[in-house]
Amino acid sequence: MSVVSDIELYGKRSVTVFVTLDVVDPRFALLQKLLLSYKVDWLDQRWDDYTDEEYEAAPLIVVQALSEHHVVGGPRFHTEYDLSKACPACGAGMRQTGAYTIDGAGATAVGLGQSRVVHSYSELLVDQPLAETLARANLSGLSFRSVYAYQPDEVPMELIWKQLWAHSTLPPMSPRSTGVDFDSACKTCRRGKIETTSPMRIAYRTRDLEGAQDVNRMWEHFGYVRWNGDLKTAVLWQPFFVVSPKVWRIFRDAGVSGFRWLPIRVVDDE
Repeated sequence: MSVVSDIELYGKRSVTVFVTLDVVDPRFALLQKLLLSYKVDWLDQRWDDYTDEEYEAAPLIVVQALSEHHVVGGPRFHTEYDLSKACPACGAGMRQTGAYTIDGAGATAVGLGQSRVVHSYSELLVDQPLAETLARANLSGLSFRSVYAYQPDEVPMELIWKQLWAHSTLPPMSPRSTGVDFDSACKTCRRGKIETTSPMRIAYRTRDLEGAQDVNRMWEHFGYVRWNGDLKTAVLWQPFFVVSPKVWRIFRDAGVSGFRWLPIRVVDDE
């Protein structure tokens, strides 16, 4: 399977081709040879495939968005945040206080019509019918916020999309998680700028799941950070969502694509 992503990211056009093959597929080695011979920049990412039965049996599932459904938004487009508990070095811990605002110009606005769910630096935005389905499911820990499109010199326009808002944040993951470079974490807060490898397998202690809701956020922030204390230039990926199998089932039945679902592991207390 192959997917082509053509998006604007950090002010530059980015064209990426995603090719998905089983690790034992003979075409995998052939593709590697072709990429090397043509001197194409490429990244080998590996992940686990799970069955529906494994998803249904999972205590919780991490939602990892893929880049082809990314839209640009957040602090640079006048989304408001409380910085009182934000890390001064990386911005982790900043708290959104109002509606979510996306770039209303160009490819970002067009991208909303290409999927029922898009993500913006790990924030999840869903179309109106899916938001209504989620609301009817009476999921614990979930509410919705409005989404606006911003263009310079124009009044922000409210969209018929909703931002998923989780009221529960899980404790830090277990150090027995794998595919996580703990040494890359921000030296000030140990919460932000965390890098990952693949396959990523997130683990939590049994006690850390007490009081978990259907919809939660991780404590950690993964990925690229641009932060000097000024929201107008900030780029900060937010924590991944961690949801119950009930939420996964709703997304599956709605035909949502573009996300990797990673069942967590539960480990004994260290």
